[in-house]
Amino acid sequence: MSELESAVAAAHAAGTVLLERWPAEREVRVKGFRDIVTEADVAAQATIIERLKGDFPDHAILAEEGGAPYSGAGDLCPTWVVDPLDGTTNYAHRLPNWSVAIGLVYGSEARVGVVHDPLRSLVFWAERGRGAYLSRAGGPAERLEVSRTERFASAVVAVDWARDDDVRRETVRTFDKVALACTSVRSLGSACLAAAYLAAGWLDAYFHFALQPWDMAGPGLIVAEAGGRLTTPEGEPWQVGQPRLACSN
Repeated sequence: MSELESAVAAAHAAGTVLLERWPAEREVRVKGFRDIVTEADVAAQATIIERLKGDFPDHAILAEEGGAPYSGAGDLCPTWVVDPLDGTTNYAHRLPNWSVAIGLVYGSEARVGVVHDPLRSLVFWAERGRGAYLSRAGGPAERLEVSRTERFASAVVAVDWARDDDVRRETVRTFDKVALACTSVRSLGSACLAAAYLAAGWLDAYFHFALQPWDMAGPGLIVAEAGGRLTTPEGEPWQVGQPRLACSN
């Protein structure tokens, strides 16, 4: 089984776990300031790790609900970077906007990216150098391409929020400028879905100033392979592990 096939299978398995728990009562635990985890996050992560470790026992795994800090380009061991439930706050509040994200990183370079939206039966995926695709339940894979919107005044822009107050203030200042210059602004509550939607051409741009490696390792590759551009807010090339991101078509 290829690395991509394993990642897609693991994302589907985690999605099944999350869907099974979706109607049930939530067990919510506070991890930190504005940071929660549910029993569904933990169960989905265990399912992903079991699958990936079974297929690739020599690969390292960095997952949101426990794991060593991301070591970046100095670590050339193939590393699976896993967000078992991106949008935990949405999930806990029964807002139907959350996803599973898996990326495979060699050093600072993502090789495989998968984002699964279980509620809508969508899988966004990419391999480096081979393009980005969307698979819908029962249908053929569709090649993804970012939007062709040329004028910022016509753009739909998405943003997500940091937990830290100072970073939120910076986001508000940026939001104020962006909202007055574009058509509209959205906040999905799932960075991984926002990236996938940008890759599909459903959004034109996205920014976030407090990302974790698992938020964008896989989704960022999907954006790049769909023709999008990822930079820091200052315009420098963005790499996996950097918290500040601006990406667009």
